[in-house]
Amino acid sequence: MSLNEELELSYILDKGLENINLVDVRSPSEYVEDHIPTAVNIPLLDDEERKQVGICYKQVGPKEARVLGVDIVSPKLPQFIRDFLEIKQNNKITVAYCWRGGLRSNSAAGLVRIAGVQVYTIKGGWKEYRRYVADFIENLPLELNFINFYGPTGCAKTEILRKLHKDGLNVLDLEMAAAHKGSSFGRIDEPEYKNVTQKNFESKIWHTFYRNEGELFLCEGESKKIGKVSIPNPVYERMNSGVSVVADTSLDFRIAFTVENYKPDRYIEEIRGSLLRLKRFIGSAKIAELSAMLDRGDYESFTRDMLVEYYDPLYMRSTPEKPDYVIKYESIEEGSEKLAQIYKNSAAS
Repeated sequence: MSLNEELELSYILDKGLENINLVDVRSPSEYVEDHIPTAVNIPLLDDEERKQVGICYKQVGPKEARVLGVDIVSPKLPQFIRDFLEIKQNNKITVAYCWRGGLRSNSAAGLVRIAGVQVYTIKGGWKEYRRYVADFIENLPLELNFINFYGPTGCAKTEILRKLHKDGLNVLDLEMAAAHKGSSFGRIDEPEYKNVTQKNFESKIWHTFYRNEGELFLCEGESKKIGKVSIPNPVYERMNSGVSVVADTSLDFRIAFTVENYKPDRYIEEIRGSLLRLKRFIGSAKIAELSAMLDRGDYESFTRDMLVEYYDPLYMRSTPEKPDYVIKYESIEEGSEKLAQIYKNSAAS
């Protein structure tokens, strides 16, 4: 490969994202909206600087915009190069990309080469990556199959799945990708929720399949919408055609787990705010009653009422009438063991 050669995205993916120092040189807001997984952000221009160059391009012309870009970048060049050198403390190749593999990534690569660092670029940049992800999801590989884990609110489905992931089983964690617990109170204690977009949600879904070997994945039986994003149709349809497992746990277990999981003593105002958004579903009188429970710290009664009177009726409408399996458990460990056995049996068949 020559110094000026662009790399095809397919080469990057075949080599393995974990084997490359991948650098996104776009602005911070572009990076947050979506980026290639494992990439670090070393912006050539920040958001305000990019805006200034864009205005200059439209109002004056491309030549003047490039000159302005050079003026902005020049004082930052030493630190920019040091940032690249800092991630280059290994034998991995370094690859930079921008929005469509144009001026910013080529400029960044050229500047860093001044310090003797070999830097490549991705042909087509992030735009090519985004096309690839969209195509993958639209044409989901036929061999991918799912075991869907259903259960009423508070039965610890997510925690069981995350434990099994740590134990080495394939799990598509949609709630983690959405930074949302999948309920009316789902954004509480989810600091990354503000950064979630449909594009980076889909990137996380693709990356789950990319980095895990195997064709069978556990996932939570979700509604199509999770927080502010939606499960792509091809993935959702494939999930619904998979094996169904329903959790059967006691109400006492669910209450105790929900109180522990949502931490009402730490997030009481956030919970109250989410409660108020349910006014049109449960009425002003019930809102006042539930809010009073929060005020006096009666979190167990609050949770019991929310589960029995609000969530359980919703759950009954979304659970398979004839699931393939029903598992009874009263602990995360017991539920994990039973679900893991179903996974192993399905993978072997």
